[in-house]
Amino acid sequence: MTTERILVVDDEPNMAWLFSHAIGDDYEIVAAPSGERALELLRSVHIDLMVLDLRLPGADGIDTLKLAREHGFRGPVIVMTAFGEVKTAVAAMRLGAHDYVTKPFNVDELRLTIESSLRSVRGAGGGHDAPGALEEPVRLHEMITVSAEMRAVFEMVERVAASDASVLVQGESGTGKELVARAIHHMSPRNDKPFVPVNCAALPESLLESELFGYDEGAFSGARKCKPGRFEIASGGTIFLDEVGDLPLAMQPKILRTAEEKVIERLGGTQRIAVDVRIVAASNRDLRREVMEERFRQDLYFRLAVITIPIPPLRNRKEDILVLADYFLREFCADLGRPCPSLSDDTARALLAHDWPGNVRELKNAMQHLALMCDSSIVEPRCLPGWIHPIGYSDPDNYVDDYLQLYQVSLKESKRRAFAATEKRRIAEALHVFNGNRTRAAQSLGISRRSLQLKIKDYGL
Repeated sequence: MTTERILVVDDEPNMAWLFSHAIGDDYEIVAAPSGERALELLRSVHIDLMVLDLRLPGADGIDTLKLAREHGFRGPVIVMTAFGEVKTAVAAMRLGAHDYVTKPFNVDELRLTIESSLRSVRGAGGGHDAPGALEEPVRLHEMITVSAEMRAVFEMVERVAASDASVLVQGESGTGKELVARAIHHMSPRNDKPFVPVNCAALPESLLESELFGYDEGAFSGARKCKPGRFEIASGGTIFLDEVGDLPLAMQPKILRTAEEKVIERLGGTQRIAVDVRIVAASNRDLRREVMEERFRQDLYFRLAVITIPIPPLRNRKEDILVLADYFLREFCADLGRPCPSLSDDTARALLAHDWPGNVRELKNAMQHLALMCDSSIVEPRCLPGWIHPIGYSDPDNYVDDYLQLYQVSLKESKRRAFAATEKRRIAEALHVFNGNRTRAAQSLGISRRSLQLKIKDYGL
């Protein structure tokens, strides 16, 4: 495998040495002391990732980023800035930077950020040709993105939509799995037929069979007339089995039979009814692991997962945060007939710093809150919902003072805790992705297996 090449753009002479010393065993480091020299290298040398200082002689970091994008560089960009200059980093994120780090930075944290950024484009092709952060958002049906990861998802949707193959959409809650399913249906030859969503987790087990397959008159007490089930209603179109991992084991053979034979039998009936339906399923669980632990049938898994589309969490595609925030805010304000406010740099910083455990759904809810509650033309951090920004402050320069006063910890300790939380989450994610294989997880994180084992013990993973 070719060693990935990182371009470090910084006028401090020791910065290239620092990178070479810290990560030179894993990556090839190329240095440029100015934006002009960086652009020359981008034109002549293949670069996989650029680490860009925002304070540069001549063309500054923002100008260099703009010119790099204009000249076709689509790889991820990580910007470096001093702690008190995060506003400029936010501006860079709006131009398509993948992430930012503040100086002085922790080498381990930087390594994790670099690995995360590179991994985000490996699946989409990588390098100059990779569709990294773009200045113009890409739209598909009701979705919008600038990230390489979601562009790859869009391309998969476009490829599979024309077929009748079953599709399994996997991702955390709130990532937009139903939107992907609707896009598949909308772009398919079945788009003039029904799209029928079924939340398998929301239906009680006692009602699930009758809801999916329907029932005949007299099937049970209270069944006074026949009722078609969701599979019948969806015939000719698409049925969306959301949270399919929550299906009871007793129900799974019946779903499998319907998927294979394209027939159903209503509860209490004897007639076999043909249904022409495409199945798109979704789960926030790792169904392969569910199969291994015998909570999900292997034959049903293979039947549903002819094509698998993984949806990345929002925290792994930070460049989408501000684009989506602006999109949702404009949408809600238009519905309310109100002028749309703009996000201040400090508000944008707060959005970028948030981990978004609820993913796109949480971001959408936050923008609806702003559309309803913000009366000014500029959204300041104090307007954000409390779960995103629990500290109400009016002066961003006093943010750390407010934090220390509230939590009574030193800045050094607060940084340590923040890094520990990030590191723990990244390690847990790597172990999940590689199904507990510690050697492969350590390789993906850029640390030794011994170091990983110690961290697993420290974090109780």
